[in-house]
Amino acid sequence: MTAEQSGIRYQPIRAPRSHGEVLVQPSPLNVEALLNENRARLAAAGGRSLGFGGLDLATLRSQARAEMLRIAREHVSSYRDISNVPDSKGPVIMTGHQPALYHPGVWFKNFLVDRIASRVQGVAINVIIDNDVAPAPSISALSGTPSEPRPTRIAYDQPGPRVAWEMTHVESMETLRSFAKRTAETIEPFVTHPLVTQFWPQVVQEVEAGQPLGMAFSVARNCLEESCGLQILDVPLSKLCQTEWFCRIMGFVFTNAKHYREIYNQSVQVYRNVHKIRSASHPVPDLEMDDNWVEVPFWVWTKENASRRRLWVSGSRSQVVLSDRAGWQIDLSCDQELPLHLQELTSQGICVRPRALMTTTILRLVASELFIHGIGGAKYDQVTDEINHRLLSLDPPAYVTATATAQLPIDVQPVSHDDLQAIDARLRDAEFNPDRAIDDALEKDPSWQLLLEQKSSLLTNVPKISEKAEWHRQLQEVNSKLRSQIAEPVARLRIEREQIAGQLHQKQLLTSREYSLLLFSKEGLRNLLLDLAEKEI
Repeated sequence: MTAEQSGIRYQPIRAPRSHGEVLVQPSPLNVEALLNENRARLAAAGGRSLGFGGLDLATLRSQARAEMLRIAREHVSSYRDISNVPDSKGPVIMTGHQPALYHPGVWFKNFLVDRIASRVQGVAINVIIDNDVAPAPSISALSGTPSEPRPTRIAYDQPGPRVAWEMTHVESMETLRSFAKRTAETIEPFVTHPLVTQFWPQVVQEVEAGQPLGMAFSVARNCLEESCGLQILDVPLSKLCQTEWFCRIMGFVFTNAKHYREIYNQSVQVYRNVHKIRSASHPVPDLEMDDNWVEVPFWVWTKENASRRRLWVSGSRSQVVLSDRAGWQIDLSCDQELPLHLQELTSQGICVRPRALMTTTILRLVASELFIHGIGGAKYDQVTDEINHRLLSLDPPAYVTATATAQLPIDVQPVSHDDLQAIDARLRDAEFNPDRAIDDALEKDPSWQLLLEQKSSLLTNVPKISEKAEWHRQLQEVNSKLRSQIAEPVARLRIEREQIAGQLHQKQLLTSREYSLLLFSKEGLRNLLLDLAEKEI
């Protein structure tokens, strides 16, 4: 790919629809070849500068690996034994997601990362994206019975401030403590022994010990992964943001803000053009510029004001000024100590965190040898690749796209949209061609046969235009009489259509892939995801 070419292509990626199906790209997945290619690309780009003070990519990667693995091991060992997790010098196989109670398709990435790392004697890392804003505190579920299911939502907390996961604390301990019992009772007609009953006690324990809610979810999930035989280590993005190597990358972007903004916006526009997107907010909004202020791809919030705000940069050769342009501002010396000054912000109650494209730039270029994306990340990371190609003149390392579909273990009616379309076609015939919608009981009825003969005669003897009005009136009259003859079977068809439409609605509810992993049985889900991951490598 030359400097003038774009690597962005339209990608019609779709999640698999049926239970037990996976989407893994590239396919077939040749892990060793991917790793060799990524190593070669990263080695070729090793001299490119991505760190403040001209620090090159190769040095950044060396520092990042050592620091990240140390933090990951310290973090995980604080809540479970990791003596069986090898301290490998092999490649880092990485994925990441916000610490939500997500569906099994998202969790599948962790199983795939673990299996790949095991195969290549590497290290499996899951980055907890705890700078995303936490959603409404509830999960989608089913109530009612398998024959009459109803959608519902089950709250695990009361609504609170809309802040990042790392800042999210529980509003109602009563709601949190009762969540597992309420969920198990609600889902019991559909699933016995749901995972939530084993998962939730540790969530409550972690919250009671003072952990943010997202961290409590992550601890419980990672312990569950250990019990499933996985050796994947978690590391919070918020902790990586406080390292020297991470702050050197921030310093590089801040001191090259205008140039970075220009490349960022150009890359986003290329993506919009390729995908024919008119919205100015998709895939991400452009970075803005106002006088001497340049917006950078980071968020900022403080302990006093935990709402996530856009970060702006201004300054000179001797000074970098950070601001949300809404009352908060800090001046930092633009000298060799800038990364240290940025590291110290957290201790001052100031959180500077990367946005999505900046996050994957850092995780893929600096912190891993192979990254596993979900569908959304894979689509938008074409923009990341374009940014990095334009900024650093490099071929970005390849990534893997992975998701799976798991449905709750519920029997459903063998009905499809084809059944509905077939009935709709018969109803259309009853309206416009009633002779085609014949009921078996009418085949030998003399009056029915007479009407058919009349219609056939009319269609055989189409008159001239001057006589066609009378002919058309006669044809409509015959069709009306035919329709009256089949009124009862048409009524039965309409009833059948309502039944099929209802069954399709029930099937859609029962077979959704979006239900939280907590609603599934542990053994069934574990065996499915492990089996699917093993087959892909």
